[in-house]
Amino acid sequence: MAKSIMKFLALPALLAGAAQALTFTNNIPVDSYYKVGSEFTLEWLPETRTDSFRLEVSSFLAEPILVSPSGGPLGSPIYDYKSQTILLDDAVKFTDGSYTWVIEKIDGRTGGDWFYGFSASWEYGGSSPRSFHLEA
Repeated sequence: MAKSIMKFLALPALLAGAAQALTFTNNIPVDSYYKVGSEFTLEWLPETRTDSFRLEVSSFLAEPILVSPSGGPLGSPIYDYKSQTILLDDAVKFTDGSYTWVIEKIDGRTGGDWFYGFSASWEYGGSSPRSFHLEA
C-alpha cells in the first residue's frame, strides 16, 4: 500500500517534468549542410513561462575516435567525440519563440566529419533539435 501511495504522490512531479519540454519547429533535414556566415533561426513553440533557458551550440565528430576498446563501465569501449561547446545565450526566454545565430565555425570544423547541434537546458529539463553539418 505504501508503494502505491508513493507512486501516486510522484505522478504530479513526473507530469510537471513532461509538461516542461521545449518543442523545436525547425525541420532540419538529415545530413543537412549550412553555410558559415549565414543566419540560422532556431524556432520553437513559444510558451507562457516566466523563466528562461540556456542555449548552446556544440561541434562533435560524426565518427568518434576509439580511445579504449574495453576501458569503460562493464568493459565497454570508450570513445572521444572531440566535442566543443559555445554558449550562445544563458537566458533565452521561452516566450521568444526564436533565436537567430550567425553561423560560425568552431575551431575550423566543417564538412561531413563534424556535426553541429543546439542544446537548450533549464532547471528541470533540456531539448535539442537534429544536428547538422557546416559547408567546407
